[in-house]
Amino acid sequence: MKTRAFVGACAAALISSLTGCVKDPVSALREVPVPSARGVYIINQGNYGRANSSLSYYDLTTFHVYNDVFSAVNGKNLGDVAQVMTIRGSSGYVVVNNSQKIEIIDLATNLNTGTISTGSGSSPGPMAFVNDTLALVTDLYANALMLVNVPGRRVTGAISVGANPAGIAISQGKAYVSNSGFGIGRTVSVVSLQSLSVIRTVGVADNPCGVEITPSGAVYVVCAGAYDFTNPANATPARIMVIDPLSDVVTDSIFIGGHATDIGIGSDGIGYVPSTTEVFRVDTRVHRVTGVFKEGSFFAVGVESASGDVYLADPKDYIQPGTVSVFAPNGQIRTQFDVGLIPGAFTFKQ
Repeated sequence: MKTRAFVGACAAALISSLTGCVKDPVSALREVPVPSARGVYIINQGNYGRANSSLSYYDLTTFHVYNDVFSAVNGKNLGDVAQVMTIRGSSGYVVVNNSQKIEIIDLATNLNTGTISTGSGSSPGPMAFVNDTLALVTDLYANALMLVNVPGRRVTGAISVGANPAGIAISQGKAYVSNSGFGIGRTVSVVSLQSLSVIRTVGVADNPCGVEITPSGAVYVVCAGAYDFTNPANATPARIMVIDPLSDVVTDSIFIGGHATDIGIGSDGIGYVPSTTEVFRVDTRVHRVTGVFKEGSFFAVGVESASGDVYLADPKDYIQPGTVSVFAPNGQIRTQFDVGLIPGAFTFKQ
């Protein structure tokens, strides 16, 4: 799962294993998708306060693009500001931030099978499953992780973490939570999944946002850097802090530059980081930037594990539908297609 920055949390100044180009996708608006075994969900945030978020689906068998699939199948809107989608078993869990809910869909049909309310005043974001019963969901303004009883479809408690948690990932029986502090945070809370309590706080760089686990198990925390619009000289650049999940010690710091909030990592250990004006390639096996993958500014990144294809989302002007570009690992363009408003995350159905 690729986590995206919250509204205000991490400032957004920000397919198959074929070897050649795939055929151009067939675009469709509000068309009910044909069930498929493999595909890519694009989570389109929509405009804040307008309840126009949506799900797009790119079928990796037919290369057909289905837009607004939640509405097409269920006859109702997804809600206000969709953040992320997490897959567990045969279900997808879509966190809808400003609607304060998690919508559950059946991956075979996209039918809405239930809704988990996160409560009035909550601000839900990235979600991580501890097991089939328990999930952890960041709560931006409460400075906490919500404990979600998944079968019971309810929030049962909370764990206090640092200021304005923006990302979460699990490794070695622990959850790593980035505390963005609305741009001034510098910590990661380490939560024991056994005691469901914070057991350690790790110092990192400015504005920690996205958290991902590499194939070797290392914890990658993408720190966006500090913004200072009145005096840009005081701004700090993005970097990735590497945490050893066995010792919970920072073992490396990878300079990125510009501002970045997330990383997409392939099964081969190669990661892709969209920064202010380019997408950098990072080798997580040696914790080093190995070059520029693509020039340009992109809002979201994802890597499809079977092919290694890299998905990059462009929200354009945040008013018209965004686009998704798909690249082979060597940088060759595979395809490009239109999606919904402000594509902000990718989730891969394998």
